[in-house]
Amino acid sequence: MSLAKITLIGQETWLQKENKSVFDLLNLPSGIDKDDCVDNIMMECGEFETLYSDPFFMRAAVGTWSKKHYRTFEKWINALNLEYNPLENYDRQEDWTDTGNKQNTLDFTDATTTKTTGKTTTEGTSDQNGFTEDQVSAFDSNTYQESEKHIIDTDESHEDEVNSTNEMINSSKQNTEGNEDSENVHYGRIHGNIGVTTSQQMLQSELDIARFNIIQEITNLFMEELCIMVYE
Repeated sequence: MSLAKITLIGQETWLQKENKSVFDLLNLPSGIDKDDCVDNIMMECGEFETLYSDPFFMRAAVGTWSKKHYRTFEKWINALNLEYNPLENYDRQEDWTDTGNKQNTLDFTDATTTKTTGKTTTEGTSDQNGFTEDQVSAFDSNTYQESEKHIIDTDESHEDEVNSTNEMINSSKQNTEGNEDSENVHYGRIHGNIGVTTSQQMLQSELDIARFNIIQEITNLFMEELCIMVYE
């Protein structure tokens, strides 16, 4: 003669009449389908006697149980959703930035020309625009030879041209003074199989992971903690 017992199916049927469910307070992380979990728990644990005989207390206990294991369930689903290459066991990634600062300064100095004294003769010619050109003859030369050419503006009409040149130099000096910042960003990645395990071994490990069923794992945990697993 079989003994009467309060099963999970019995509690769920009774609570349904009150428009409630044993699993009302079951809380699962995003990515785990609650309905699938409930269906699988009922299918595998429905005939077991529950740890708590009071349906309302059992309903509250399921909520507490899911809160206790919520982080575990979350870790499971996050691990299963990771993207990786199953045939690689090394993946190194590096990011680095090189920064520098350089100060640019451009100095302008006045150049002066010094003529060496000796037995030299200087001859100057002036054109109609007021420019003077000097030619120097060395002591051992009978003719005048061009040396450094110096043009002296003696015409006031060229004053604006000279000022314009000076303004350009000053402007160039202002643009070339200051700090110059530089930044170089680098990215590197090394990945693949470093030879510790063979590709076949890594593939076998991937197949083992593929057999991990998160709904079944949750069901097993529910069965162990909230059911009395006695078959009659």
